Amino acid sequence: MLSYVSGTLRRLRARPATVEDRNIYWLLLMTGIVGVATGGIITFLPVFLARLGASGVTISLLTSLPALITIFLALPAGVIATRWRRIVAVSALWFYVLRFCYLAVALVALLQPALVPALVVIIWALSAIPSTIANSVWYDVVGEAISPRRRPMVNGVRWALTGLVSAISVAGFGQLLQALPFPLNYQIVFLISFLSGMANIWCYSRIEVPDREPAPVRESPLAQLTRPAEILQPLVVNRGFRDLSMVTFVMRIGLNLPVGLWSLFWVHNMQASDAWIGWRATIENVAVMLGYYCWGRVASRRHYTVVFAVVTVSLGVNVLVAAHATASTRWILFFCAFLGGFSSPGIDVSLFEWLLDVMPPDERPRYVAVNTVLANVVIFLAPMIGGALAQQVGIPPVLLLESAFLFTCAALTYRLRRAAKRKALAVAGRSTAS
Repeated sequence: MLSYVSGTLRRLRARPATVEDRNIYWLLLMTGIVGVATGGIITFLPVFLARLGASGVTISLLTSLPALITIFLALPAGVIATRWRRIVAVSALWFYVLRFCYLAVALVALLQPALVPALVVIIWALSAIPSTIANSVWYDVVGEAISPRRRPMVNGVRWALTGLVSAISVAGFGQLLQALPFPLNYQIVFLISFLSGMANIWCYSRIEVPDREPAPVRESPLAQLTRPAEILQPLVVNRGFRDLSMVTFVMRIGLNLPVGLWSLFWVHNMQASDAWIGWRATIENVAVMLGYYCWGRVASRRHYTVVFAVVTVSLGVNVLVAAHATASTRWILFFCAFLGGFSSPGIDVSLFEWLLDVMPPDERPRYVAVNTVLANVVIFLAPMIGGALAQQVGIPPVLLLESAFLFTCAALTYRLRRAAKRKALAVAGRSTAS
């Protein structure tokens, strides 16, 4: 697989014969570079707060507060984005602003430890503003940059690159954190993440897509935001989008209930060192790399709902096993890291194709905005609920609850797939009869 990834990069670099080839090259490169930040600040920021003594609720706010901001910003951001002519150039500026939040976190770590958790949470919450605005056109950029025929394979390869770079980065960062004094060690990790993030966006800015005709200005984004009927219309008129939203709602509840608890689970329940956390994350990212490669190939041959159902069952089993680990049996979390890392790319690969399939091409920003709002309602509420539950019953029961939601999600997806096949057979039967 590594030879395939490196061979693809060499071929594209040597002779990017078409605009699509050049776009694929830059997409692969930017996604590989972002693996440094994934293995750095994204992985270790919650651990940093746990080392400072932050509570589970505080760490959960790293996820919940950005989600809250995104809920209110996603719809107007989608409307604003429809007025951009050069979607790559404008969104790149917002992505650069997002990367400066990494630098701000590194600087805040210099302050008195008692102040750091609250300030980090505030910075991370504010980072949702540029992130939401920039990401409102991400599906448009990828949809225009790569043809549908090549997209599943390219997505699998580029996400595999992220896993490879993340695996290398997180192992190195884990050793660096163990070797240097606190908090200097974390500051260095965050600074490296900032620099790699800037390089990542420079690569993104090189992607070539056609300029688009801005949508006519009828009213302000705020006016559209205040009309619930307009917000909910995609759910009412598009059954495919409604089914997708129902399934992902259940999945996101499960995945986000313990999202602020994992670092506490490793540090307190498992009594793990930074080096151990780094090696666990390395195994996970190697598995992510393999998973993106494998699921990208599977998604080219099997329906996205089949992939989605299989990986949600696998993730449910993974969390079920992890919930029973103890400090003396924490080695089992290395197995869980591999299983979870290998399975989670299937979620990204299948949902990417599922969402593109149910969205009308001329309304993508609007549908992405609605999907983002629905996702972030869950991402805002679920971590805080999970943190509050953990304070009452402990972390393992919350993990068991996550597993139950994932199994339910798989069952719903299976029912949707069966219903779609029955409908297709009925249509084929009527066509034959006529």
